[in-house]
Amino acid sequence: MKQAFALKQSVIAVAMTIAAGSSLVPAFVYAQEAPVSAANPNTVTDADGKPVARVYVTGSNIRRINAETASPVQVITRDEMVRGGATSLTEVLKTISANVGGISEDRTNGFSAGASSLNLRGIGSQATLMLINGRRLAPYAQPEFQTTFVDLNSIPIGAVERIEVLKDGASAIYGSEAIAGVVNIIMRDSFQGVEIGGSAGQSSRRDGRQLRSTLSAGFGSLVDNHYNVYATLDVRQRKPMFLSKRDDYISTQNWTQWGYKDNRSLYTYPGNIYWTDKKTGKFVARSLDGNCPASRQVPASVQFGAGTEGTVCVFDDLADGDFNSGGKTDRIGLTSRGTWQINSTTTAFSEVIAHQNKARVTGLYHWVAGQNGQPTGALPINSPQYPQDLIGPDGKTLAGGNGSVRVRASLKDLPGQGQDNTTDFARYLAGVKGSFGNWDWETAAMASTSKVESHNTSGLLYTPFTEAYNSGKFIFGNAAGNSNLLSSIMHDSVDGFKSSLYQIDGKVSGELFKLPAGAVGVAAGVEARREKLTTNPDPLSVEGELYHQAQSPAGYTNSRTIKSVYAEMTVPVLKSVEAQLALRHDRYSDYGTSTTPKIGMKWTVSPRLVVRGTYAEGFRAPTLVENSSDVRHAFLNGFRDPARCNASFKDGCSWSSAYDSGANPALAPETAKSYTLGLAMEPTSWLVATVDAWRIRRDNEIGTYDLTRVLEDPTRYANNPAAVIVRDPLTDADKALGATAGEISLVKLLLTNVAVTDVRGIDVDLRGKFNFGEWGRLEPRLQVQYMSSYKNAPSPDDEQIEYIGTRGTPRVQATFGVAWKKAAWQLSADAVMVGHMAPVGDYTVDCVYETEGYGDLCKRDIPSFTVVNLGGSYKGLLGMKDLKLGFAIQNAFDRKPPFNPSSGLGFYQALHNPMGRYFQVSADYSFK
Repeated sequence: MKQAFALKQSVIAVAMTIAAGSSLVPAFVYAQEAPVSAANPNTVTDADGKPVARVYVTGSNIRRINAETASPVQVITRDEMVRGGATSLTEVLKTISANVGGISEDRTNGFSAGASSLNLRGIGSQATLMLINGRRLAPYAQPEFQTTFVDLNSIPIGAVERIEVLKDGASAIYGSEAIAGVVNIIMRDSFQGVEIGGSAGQSSRRDGRQLRSTLSAGFGSLVDNHYNVYATLDVRQRKPMFLSKRDDYISTQNWTQWGYKDNRSLYTYPGNIYWTDKKTGKFVARSLDGNCPASRQVPASVQFGAGTEGTVCVFDDLADGDFNSGGKTDRIGLTSRGTWQINSTTTAFSEVIAHQNKARVTGLYHWVAGQNGQPTGALPINSPQYPQDLIGPDGKTLAGGNGSVRVRASLKDLPGQGQDNTTDFARYLAGVKGSFGNWDWETAAMASTSKVESHNTSGLLYTPFTEAYNSGKFIFGNAAGNSNLLSSIMHDSVDGFKSSLYQIDGKVSGELFKLPAGAVGVAAGVEARREKLTTNPDPLSVEGELYHQAQSPAGYTNSRTIKSVYAEMTVPVLKSVEAQLALRHDRYSDYGTSTTPKIGMKWTVSPRLVVRGTYAEGFRAPTLVENSSDVRHAFLNGFRDPARCNASFKDGCSWSSAYDSGANPALAPETAKSYTLGLAMEPTSWLVATVDAWRIRRDNEIGTYDLTRVLEDPTRYANNPAAVIVRDPLTDADKALGATAGEISLVKLLLTNVAVTDVRGIDVDLRGKFNFGEWGRLEPRLQVQYMSSYKNAPSPDDEQIEYIGTRGTPRVQATFGVAWKKAAWQLSADAVMVGHMAPVGDYTVDCVYETEGYGDLCKRDIPSFTVVNLGGSYKGLLGMKDLKLGFAIQNAFDRKPPFNPSSGLGFYQALHNPMGRYFQVSADYSFK
């Protein structure tokens, strides 16, 4: 008898197969009731007697007929990836609703220029496990402070078939650190023929021009020839985009017309000088050369507070500098796979990925802070730029206070600072798989490496530069006069990093025995891997000889071995109830052992309704960066120092300082528990819906103390080696103007097991399909992450603080896409929305803007930000059926990120993109 719902697929199965016309019903009932082949009792057939393929689904190692498991999985098809103009995995994955920020490839601070990471659920990139075809990748080699992550830009997009995002804890299945979830990138299994394609794009501001080309070629049929080999070459070049070419508050630091202060700085070109008047005790300030344009002249009291006399010349880092909104990148990648069917039950396979990413980001010019206590001291009295009216008849200074004339200057006439990173990523894999009876087996060996060569261009050599300045030989704003000095004071530095991962694994899966409700599926495997990280900083950086680059620690090598065994079982408790049980045991050479379980349940209430839930535990050992001897030196910009920022004194309202953040060999591992409970349903023939509630609690969390809290409550953190604030002595002049402490010269926040994080939310996924006959079909999809709570305790002894809705933790993120398809035509629109956020990063501390005198900003939320990407294609122009022409417009309505100056930019860079409208055209041709 033909069953009413035979052949109907699950939500995930449809997303995976994209089978035209197939229904969307969860297929658990079909999997249980489908007939068995008479010829082979281990083969399940459909109602017409045809074999039904068993598939592996992300979240399980057991091959199954029905693709709907107990775990929520989001599938991103190739069409969804590229229809809006995406040319990299970063552009695809950064927009999924479960991602909250992550490392940006376009940042002008940090160490990882050109690299990008995912941050599922907002609990850190190191809590998301990235896989290719179910196996690991080497992490990005250059440490980003304590964060270890897989670089999304190291994986060429050309051969990607689909992406599966597992949104629950998967530690027992893939690895103990998969606390927030897993992203499994599925490459093409085989390919025959030749495909060529290319695209060209440019922003509406006439920058960021991009060219991309791809070539795929494959030969051999697994059916006819018993082998297949293919390779895909991906090449992409993008020129930089600059904030200075964007609009309004994005392109300037003068935010007065948007309700905030003029944040242009004293570090101007050629410079400002200021001193204490001996008679009045007040600061007096003026520009160094007296030739400041009127548009850049402001009262000195704006910079130093009430009572300061004179006028200063300010500098706009964004309008006058070369800050990137998108860095220059050159990428080339090769992806290849070979498959050889040795016999009817055994297949050998190999995979090769080789990718190079060259990236350049630019930011601040070199600058000088000339004052007592700095390597560049107060302006030398023998300098030709020393104010002549401050030199007495005896040749001594007439300045009051400590008798110094301070300097703030931007060295715009010198070559600007930049970071050129070349990343070489490689992944080689060879394996054999097969079957015997109703069992499948597979084993493989893999080597994966990430090498980064980081050039810090146009660096200043510490000793010759400070000597030239302190001796009065260096002249501000006189590049010609300084030309003889340049060869002796400027030098490029090169840092090298290498991360490697070597792994061998084996697994079996099949049916253990049968119960009245069906067969018990089981999988078991072993895995051994070796991880290694080597850093090799430039000797000049280790010696502290690079001005503006804090002294690097000596290079180091850190490694470990991890051996794992795991087992998984699916048990049909009833015909409508399936249980998933999994257990993983890991043995670390440096952290002992961990055992992480997972339990899942799936109840098929009816062919159109499934109830599912999971419980999982996680264990994350400190990374090779976190437990090393590495203390990274950097520079921290734009933080508020409450001891030097008040109603009368403003010098510390946007302070900068040397910054140390680093490793701690005494760190303990993190542990986690995660829960999901949800529904998958098909209420009508044209709609599939999934709703999943989730919770992740992470204990013993590795991190650093919050700088705002350390500065607000210094007595609490006194004598804590993980939170050290170094200050210069408080001068009498600063004290008279209202400062309560000296200038901060070093912030040192080291890693410690500091926190507890508890995150909860709900995911909604709605997918429809409307068939209008000759008018084509419409395929809408809505995905929403509603985060109901994000609690964090800054130390194990503190109460948890609710951060949901604060800056950086939006309550709602969503994507809505709709595609219309008719024969050779396709049009699409995809909207990506980041919900509104409060203007504060923490509800428990005072709003910074209120303290600074801009209370209105505290009353206004950061509005939601929605970007709409349009795309379209036509196949078969001029009778060439294999020619496909397309277009894409990213941010079609040219939306600007909402105003928010918290990061020193006019927008919140972690979640909002300032690129603006971007146009792209493409062409693809297939030779069959």
